[in-house]
Amino acid sequence: MRKAMRKGTDAMIQAERTGQGDLVPVHGGLAAPVDRRVSLKQRKRFLAEAERLPSVRVTRADLSTVYRLADGALSPLVGPMGAEAWHRALEEEVFLHQGRRWAWTIPLSLPLADDEARPLAPGAAVAIRSEEGEIVAVVEDLEIFDWDKQKYVRSVYGTDRFDHPGGRAVESDPRTKLLGGSLRALPQPRHPEYGQYMLSPSMTRALIRDRGWERALAFQTRNPLHRAHEY
Repeated sequence: MRKAMRKGTDAMIQAERTGQGDLVPVHGGLAAPVDRRVSLKQRKRFLAEAERLPSVRVTRADLSTVYRLADGALSPLVGPMGAEAWHRALEEEVFLHQGRRWAWTIPLSLPLADDEARPLAPGAAVAIRSEEGEIVAVVEDLEIFDWDKQKYVRSVYGTDRFDHPGGRAVESDPRTKLLGGSLRALPQPRHPEYGQYMLSPSMTRALIRDRGWERALAFQTRNPLHRAHEY
């Protein structure tokens, strides 16, 4: 069943990549969303290469970031931010891409523990594993830097207090380093119950085009959707 789901996911990705010519462009001027996903044809070789690399594990929350980097939801990022981009996002609320400034208020890098960071060499590559130990991605052109938690909490949450829920979550995280680089990832597994509603940026644009919609509204909520949001 998992193999069939992978083939279905791969077919969807190929359809996305061949039908992007008339889709709505990405905000800021990109012709199409970033796509860092590994195809089914490349999967075996990708996993063999990843198995030979040192690895780090990510939490489920960080895994979501990996998948969003891969499918282009976080365009124009092609991987977790390095130190310069991370600090610029906190200080200037922008991300520089091809000489242009993109609005960006919360930096995205992958946290890792000191013992995970020690064997990693700058510029090298590392395999990214899920909490269960499965390889999900590879990050190349590695950059490892300190996680300035005080600066992060002050900028993102607007407080110096670590008893704030967001500050507490950051302070209680035992990881003290951050990882940046260029990412390649396996596609996010298709959920058997609601996978048809989990659309990538390209798939969402294709849906809007195919239905002939002239207006589309994006809604973001800080908690799970409920009836009041629907109303």
